[in-house]
Formats: sequence, structure tokens, C-alpha cells
Amino acid sequence: MPKAIPTQQMTTTAKAMPSPPPDPEAFDAFKAFNPKTTRWSEFNALAMAYASNLAYKEEASIRSIISSCGFNNVNVHTVREVQVFVAGSDTAVVVAFRGTRPDQLLDWMTDFDAQQVSFSDRFGGPNVGNTHEGFTVGLLRVWELVLADIAAFQNKGQTLWITGHSLGGALAILATAGATFAKRIPVNGLYTYGQPRVGDLDFVARCDSHMGNLHFRFVNNEDIVTRVPPRIFPHFPFPSYYGHSGKVMYFDAKRVLHTDETWWNEFLIRFDVGFDKMPTLLSAPVADHDLLKGYATNIIKYRDDVAAGRRQPVQF
Repeated sequence: MPKAIPTQQMTTTAKAMPSPPPDPEAFDAFKAFNPKTTRWSEFNALAMAYASNLAYKEEASIRSIISSCGFNNVNVHTVREVQVFVAGSDTAVVVAFRGTRPDQLLDWMTDFDAQQVSFSDRFGGPNVGNTHEGFTVGLLRVWELVLADIAAFQNKGQTLWITGHSLGGALAILATAGATFAKRIPVNGLYTYGQPRVGDLDFVARCDSHMGNLHFRFVNNEDIVTRVPPRIFPHFPFPSYYGHSGKVMYFDAKRVLHTDETWWNEFLIRFDVGFDKMPTLLSAPVADHDLLKGYATNIIKYRDDVAAGRRQPVQF
């Protein structure tokens, strides 16, 4: 008869394998995220793109995915058409605003007729110009909730990052302005993707002066959403003027990244985006506006090209 194997010898001591992250691409992007810089980083750009994409998801998915990326404090706020999540880790706090489809973006433009309101009247602080009423009112719906989360999650001096795609990008720059001008909260990075214009020329100048070095504004080839509202928006008796701030990061048709504003200026010249053309332009499919297939894919290509020595990194 074969000898019986003692029970203790049959017991395995192997550790259980950790479960894979629910979103491996977001997980990998945040593994390379550097929260201790205000300078341009393709790794931070990719992490913020995935955070912006995450803002579109349901609350349960947001909590699951961002927690797997090391952010253990998470709050999600949805008030009417605005959704934002605030996530905190031991080193960073990320605020990501949900965007919207282009046809819905048109509703935001026309519902409020793109009228402008005083930013300081709504948020406090010094006079920094006027901003789009629809976007401003949208941010105000969640502003106090976002501020409370930032205060609660910055318990170890964590750096603050704000991001968004499309409408989310508009809300992100307004939130950064609110933190900078009204609340005097330092922001380490503002990354926006396919962002509409949000303010007049005074607002743009103030933003460039105080936070232009940390705002990286991505434009993908012919993403028409980046061209609205038009630079001159007709009102009676006086028109409203709109502009963009931040460092333009422009991907051309070959997915090559440019930081020279010549490329952006050529886009301004090639396409006539007037008020009368907005319904047609914004209601049509805009492939270049896609966050993952457009913006994130282009950032990955840039990252890989730099790593392989196929191109020189951009410098500021």
C-alpha cells in the first residue's frame, strides 16, 4: 500500500493572483503619471486623457477604475447635464469633467445664446473678464461640491490636476480659473482635449498670464468643436468676442504633434465657422473630436515615437 501523504504536505502556500485592473489602459497610463511637476509631460497628458474618458462612465465604473489606479478617495457628482468626479491619492487630486456630443454642445451654445457674464460676479475674486454664460452656469451647479472634495482630499499636500474633453474641457478651464483667481488654490496641470472657447479677450489674457504655462490645450486636426463659439459672436447691440488660452498642442492629419501656433492659425483660416454655420458643423459626425481614437491614440503615437528616437520631444 502506498504511504498516505500527510495533510500538511498537501496544503498549497501560493498567494492568490491579484485580479487584473478593470481598465488596463487607464491603469498603465496612471502608472506613468508624474504628479510632482507642472511641466509638459506626454505621460501626464495620456493619464489625463483617460481620466477625461472615465468621466463619461457610470458612477460604479468610475469608482472601480480610478480606485484600481491608486485613487482611494472618489466622489462623483451629477447635477442635471454636468458630471464630474474628484479622485484623491496619496500624491495627487484629479478633477475630471464629462464632455458631451457635438449636437448637445450646440444646445449649450444656443440655449444661452452664448451670452457672456462677469466671471468674478459668479465666482468672486478680482475682475478677470467675461465668460460664456452656459458653461459658467454649468460649472456653478457643482462648484461647491468640487471645492469641498478638493479640501478633503488634499490632506497631505497633494497636487491638483484638472481635465476634460469637449464641454468637459470648457468646464475644466473655468474650474482652474476659479481655483486660481477666486480661491487661490494652486493647480499643477490643466489638460483639455477638443475644448470650446470659454471667455472674452480679457479672460484669455488673464488665464495666459497666470496659468498659461500649465494649460495644455489639445486640438486634433479638424476638430471643429475647438472653433466654437465663433471668435466674433453676433449680439445686439454689441458682439461678444471669444478666444483661447493655454499652450496649443496641435495634431496634424498625419498625427504629428506641433506646438507652433502656425498650424492652429491655418485651421482658423481654412474653415469659416460663423454663427449661421454652427448647427450644420456641430451636428455632423466629427471624427477628429473622438477622445480615445483621436486624442489618446495620437498622444500614444507621440510617446512611442519619442521613445524610439523617431522624433525629438517638444520643448517649451
